Amino acid sequence: MAFAILSEIPDVTQEQYETVVRKVNEAGSPVGALFHAGGPIEGGYRIVEVWESPVAAEEFYGSELVRQATAGLPQPKVLMTWPVYGLDDRSGWRQIA
Repeated sequence: MAFAILSEIPDVTQEQYETVVRKVNEAGSPVGALFHAGGPIEGGYRIVEVWESPVAAEEFYGSELVRQATAGLPQPKVLMTWPVYGLDDRSGWRQIA
């Protein structure tokens, strides 16, 4: 089942966030990632992600790529998770399993 994560990363600047995103994208789209959005908030960054499954998210966040890309930075604090049954990525709504 698809799975969404809302998290915040305290004390991260836009430059640091963009550097991590660039490093991840240079390695190719993470397996199981369906959607990622991030933006600044007071005191850090807020992230919303949708993954094909909780296992896909766990594998990505436990990977060597993430360890290297985020070395020395605060780790995300997960605020909430929830199941996702549909996604509209501007190509129209579709049900996802």
